[in-house]
Amino acid sequence: MTTNYLVLSSKLSFSTDLAEMLQHVKPGFAKTKLKSVTTELDLKKELETTSTPAIIIIGPCQGRSPYEIAREITHMLHSRTTVVVLLMLQPEQIDLKQALYAGVVDILTTTPPKHEFQSALEKAEQSLALKLENNAQYLALAGHNSAQNTTQQKDGKIIVFLSTKGGVGKTTLSVNAATALAKKNLAVAVIDLDLQFGDVPLLFDKEPKATIYDWVKESLDEKDGEVEPYMVKHQSGVEFIAAPPLPEFAELISGDHVARLIEELKKRYDIIIIDTPPSLVETNLVALDYADDILLITSFDLPALKNGKLALDTMALLGFTDKIKIVLNRDAEMKGMNLGSIENVLGKQIFARIPSDYMTVISSINKGVPFVISAPRTQVAKTTMKFAESLVSPGKIKTEKPKSKPKRHTFSIFKKKA
Repeated sequence: MTTNYLVLSSKLSFSTDLAEMLQHVKPGFAKTKLKSVTTELDLKKELETTSTPAIIIIGPCQGRSPYEIAREITHMLHSRTTVVVLLMLQPEQIDLKQALYAGVVDILTTTPPKHEFQSALEKAEQSLALKLENNAQYLALAGHNSAQNTTQQKDGKIIVFLSTKGGVGKTTLSVNAATALAKKNLAVAVIDLDLQFGDVPLLFDKEPKATIYDWVKESLDEKDGEVEPYMVKHQSGVEFIAAPPLPEFAELISGDHVARLIEELKKRYDIIIIDTPPSLVETNLVALDYADDILLITSFDLPALKNGKLALDTMALLGFTDKIKIVLNRDAEMKGMNLGSIENVLGKQIFARIPSDYMTVISSINKGVPFVISAPRTQVAKTTMKFAESLVSPGKIKTEKPKSKPKRHTFSIFKKKA
């Protein structure tokens, strides 16, 4: 594999030094494989005019934060499998948390030890090779499917349910919102992206025969890519793809896998609901990037509000502020805390309020039947139905199928009871 190096730095000497470092760790390295630019605009022009696999190295820059530049590039090019990003900064600039959010493969100082530089390059090249391999499979699959698929494709809306701590009812709400939309005759898919401890099958009382792990392992390896055999169908009309059966399998699911899964489901469903874990790992960041709406679920307790505020600040850093809607679950005002105080803490208006109804919800969970089905007349079910409908444009809501009336049996009163 021929790999080029594209360097962005406002310091011309950085590119010269980098070329020398590359020659030291890669015998036979040709300087012609390294292209240097000094501005973001020039970098974007280079990326638009070349499809050659490249490792982008961002060095010291004037103006914008290198982390912002890296994040913009990685998010702008999430569908491009020919590019990975490496950061090389001054020691005082290094921030591992921001590097994670930016989606880079590694971060180094501008003058790293030889073994660290070599290790980072190997990691970047391995990541690039894996992306290219997956891309070849994906393109073969896309060509195969486009030749066979004559049905009109959908362009599904992506809704991500997010929380910063467990126990706020996020998964319960996502499952019931999905069921509510399915009752409106929309094609709804749920991705259980809590890859270590997902509970979506439990709430639907469905044992998955296959999971996202099986799809990644079998379908992509065989260049088939068909998602449908891995979707679990619930009687409500909702279909979901389950998390892996064992927590350790989560490591085998990458951001690229999640991106491809979302792309496939967008073609087949009106709504894709993604239930996420309370962490900002790579797979979550990909889902957030694809999201049309990000629903941050919080509740009337201080830890949830504190973490909610941190999440909002982080989302602002990632550029997701406009997508976020705050949902207050288990709404029950208490002494010293009301809606106004919550909005003041979060600095954002509440989008929806779901009332507290412990008995209805816990009974629903224990039965494995969403409460919008098991208890449709309760306030929590009615509110959740309205909340779900507010997530889609009125034109997409379809009339519910009329329920068939039971046949009358004239002499049923005389039948023996079972």
